[in-house]
Amino acid sequence: MIISLNKRYVFVHIHKCAGTSIEVALAKSLKHNDIVLGSTKSGEKYQEFFKRSIGLNKHSTALEARGFLGDPMYAKFFKFAFVRHPVDRLHSLYSYALKLAHDAELTDDERRNFDANGKWPDRPPFRYKAVAAALESKSFSDFALHPLTWADAGAQPQWQSVCNAQGELIVDFVGKVESIEQDFTHICEKLEVTVPLEVRNSSHEKKSSHELSSLALSTVQDRFARDFALFGYSAE
Repeated sequence: MIISLNKRYVFVHIHKCAGTSIEVALAKSLKHNDIVLGSTKSGEKYQEFFKRSIGLNKHSTALEARGFLGDPMYAKFFKFAFVRHPVDRLHSLYSYALKLAHDAELTDDERRNFDANGKWPDRPPFRYKAVAAALESKSFSDFALHPLTWADAGAQPQWQSVCNAQGELIVDFVGKVESIEQDFTHICEKLEVTVPLEVRNSSHEKKSSHELSSLALSTVQDRFARDFALFGYSAE
């Protein structure tokens, strides 16, 4: 998340929607009293401080940002976020979870303990629900059907990050990862900044709904029904 007091804008960083790329790009134009949570070196460094002091974190919602700023100031700010096709976003989470697990690896003791009681070690990244779900899944379809997947913050519906309790949008602009260059250009024009956008944390893959079993696809459609409708994505 970015809250720029100088430029008067709020960027809501939704999981697996190019938020890191956008925050790193926009950080180049921030001033010393602007707030960036996560993604950049300083954003990661002070994330715990801001979480304790103002109750916000990297993936805080628009509603939480409004609570921090107050309704009058929030209304004066330009608020925006980026979303992604729900199936591609879920697959990005799956790929990212597998990468985290692969890069960390279990120690011999942890492997023996897992073989004995089926419990993953209580440390990052194995304590993350999406990582456990990915490791226990043989395919993307299995991941979409795993109960731990839907308990992970990264798999929560995108509308919850940009809407109020009644499901109404409370941001001014919602860009799409599928048209990120065009939409980011619009953002830069609105903010009157010129910064390059570089892709970061990309999974380098794109999966279509056809690679899900019928049951898995139905599950994704049900879980993300409001995302499909609100953001104009096809659920087929």
